[in-house]
Amino acid sequence: MPGTEATLRGGPARPLAHCALALADEPPHAPIPDLVAALEPQLILLLGDLEPAWTDGLAEIDLPKLGVRGNHDAPDALEAVGAADLHLRVVEQGGLTFAGFGWTAEEEASGLLSGLPGADVLLTHVPPAGVNDHPDDPVHCGSPALLAWVEEHEPRVLLHGHTLPVMPIHQLGPTRIVYVRGATPVELG
Repeated sequence: MPGTEATLRGGPARPLAHCALALADEPPHAPIPDLVAALEPQLILLLGDLEPAWTDGLAEIDLPKLGVRGNHDAPDALEAVGAADLHLRVVEQGGLTFAGFGWTAEEEASGLLSGLPGADVLLTHVPPAGVNDHPDDPVHCGSPALLAWVEEHEPRVLLHGHTLPVMPIHQLGPTRIVYVRGATPVELG
C-alpha cells in the first residue's frame, strides 16, 4: 500500500520501505546505533534471547520496533527497548502484516497458534519443525505446531533465531526463511 504510515511505538509517522534490521541470540557485530546509521533500516525486528548489554542504545533509536521474546528473555525485555510485543498478535506496518510467536512450550503451541491469523511476515523465536533445527538436541528443535501453522497460512517471510543450523534452510514451500543470529539486515518486500 503506497503511502502507508508507520505508527507503532518508537517511530514517528512516515512512509516506510521494507528494509529491516533483525536481531537474535547473540551480540551484534557492531553497536546497534552504528548498524542503524550504516544500514538505514526503516524497522527493527527482535527475535528473542537478547541480553540487555547486547541491545545497548536500542531504546533511543527512533524507529518502529517489533519483536517476540525468546526462552531466555525477561518478561519486560521488549518493553525495555521500546518494542511492540507481537506474541500472538498481528499488526500492519509499512503495507505488510506482521504476526508474532514467542517462546512457548510445545504442548501449548498448537492451542495458542490456532487463534493466530495469517500475515505477510512471521516473527518467531523457534523455527518450524525440520527447519534449521537440531534433531539430536530437543531444546533446539523446531516446533511441529508452528510447522502446521506455516503450512496452512504460508507467510511470505518467516524470521527466526534460537538454533545453530550447519546448513540453514532458506525456503519452506512458498515461505522464505530468514535465520538470524546476531544482527542481520533483511529486505522484506
